[in-house]
Amino acid sequence: MKRRYALRFSPTLVEQPIVSKLVRIYDVDINILNADVASGRGGKLIVELSGSSEAIQESVSYLNEIGIGVSEMVKELIFQDDACIHCGACTAVCSPRALRLGKDATLLFDAALCVVCGLCVQACPLRLFSVSDERGA
Repeated sequence: MKRRYALRFSPTLVEQPIVSKLVRIYDVDINILNADVASGRGGKLIVELSGSSEAIQESVSYLNEIGIGVSEMVKELIFQDDACIHCGACTAVCSPRALRLGKDATLLFDAALCVVCGLCVQACPLRLFSVSDERGA
């Protein structure tokens, strides 16, 4: 099972080995999709946790207990690729490289890399991107 979460934490928690503890104690794999972390100012991580349902639930409980704000990311990016003109404007704002131009200059979208930041929604001149309210919506 895989679940994506946004984690927000205070400056005091930045110095703790939270990710390694989740891996060792709770037996979850962690894929960091996006990070904005700095010593002394706290931060935000977008992560994908992989493991059993129980392990993920226990991990989230642990994070909440130590004071990390945990929000499950239930939104998805919707892309109307059939109307795309492959201008590449969206690729300029896509840090995780979920949107990129292929060798033949066609736009490629890898949903697995998307962190649903929504920057492409504003960048697309044809407004071909939108963010769903929930998975599958």
